[in-house]
Amino acid sequence: MSTGSTRLPWRSNQPRRRPRRTFFLLSLFLCALLFFPLRGPLRTWIRTYNQIPSGSFSPSAYHGCAPISALHQPREKGAILLLLREKDLAQLLPTLANFEEKFNAQFRYPYVMLSSPDEPSFSAHFRAQVALSLPDGAEVEYAEIEDHDWRIPDWLNATEMREGFARQGREGVQYSGREGYHHMCRFYSGLFARQKVLEKYEWYWRLEPGVRFYCRISYDPFRFLALRNQVYGFVITIVETPNTIPTLFRTLSTYATDHSLVPGALWPFFTKSKHGSMEGEYNMCHFWTNFEIGDLRFFRGHEYQDLFNMLDKKGGFYTERWGDAPVRSMALGMLVEPERVHYFEDFAYKHDWFMHCPPKEMGCECDCPAFGDGYTDIDRDGWYSCLPEWRGVQGEAKGGKGV
Repeated sequence: MSTGSTRLPWRSNQPRRRPRRTFFLLSLFLCALLFFPLRGPLRTWIRTYNQIPSGSFSPSAYHGCAPISALHQPREKGAILLLLREKDLAQLLPTLANFEEKFNAQFRYPYVMLSSPDEPSFSAHFRAQVALSLPDGAEVEYAEIEDHDWRIPDWLNATEMREGFARQGREGVQYSGREGYHHMCRFYSGLFARQKVLEKYEWYWRLEPGVRFYCRISYDPFRFLALRNQVYGFVITIVETPNTIPTLFRTLSTYATDHSLVPGALWPFFTKSKHGSMEGEYNMCHFWTNFEIGDLRFFRGHEYQDLFNMLDKKGGFYTERWGDAPVRSMALGMLVEPERVHYFEDFAYKHDWFMHCPPKEMGCECDCPAFGDGYTDIDRDGWYSCLPEWRGVQGEAKGGKGV
């Protein structure tokens, strides 16, 4: 009786425990099956919300704001490039404040501020005001453009050129009566990339006093272009004024023939019929270079510089008023494919009265003003905008699949 053989409590409980154990093991197995496919998304979620860098981060065209992990990516060798005069200070300061708020406070790229030889060096007051408008520790480098890059070149007759400036002005060629404007167009067409102050950089972002951004730029556009093997980015594309460049297209076409250059799929962007132009003629479309982000290695490269040197020898920056925008644009059209140029559609940007603002779902924390209050939505202006031509070329480059 004392053996207790009839009690055996573990036996009496066994029928109740076996189902629990089986259910537990089955649940564990099912959880494992569900977990493994979700490992990647779960890891990404954890990285994003804990602000841990993601080594595999690769930006694409964003709809909305980029993940926080974008802030932790390596920086490119890039600089924010400005060509300024002392009198630009009043317009410069709000631009810097806006640019820091919308982008650079998070990414901390250095500024390179250039002055021309025919302007006095930036005063102590100018530099102090710039420093006050930027966060502590912001890097700003000042430099003066070399004299030989800001004068009528030796192979042209300076007296004849200045007489030509006056004549162009009387004929209504915009800005042509200002010698400095001719120098600026020549400088930004090719000489800018040779400046010693930029030798240590691989990328530039051109910024102008008086411009404004209306969306937060939540990722690094330098890295964006670098990871996609692109060399150039723009926001606005419009038509040029024909009387500024009467012989530019013909000069470039002759150069292409003489050097056996076969322009690729980007070239039709500049030659599709617009405003009555014939197919194959220059339709005046170009990328508006007061905003541009570019690869200095490409613009310092022999292909681009050879083309620029030819244009420089022709003298059209002075005998006419060749602008850096059509020069840069058509040079890209001759030398690269469409996939190496990017339209930053998600940026909101205003210069003068022209403004681009992205669709609501595309931009990040945008605060664009209403169009019509002194602002023109350039994308909706069928006369000025070349966006339809750009989308057409992009669609053709992608096999008719659109953008």
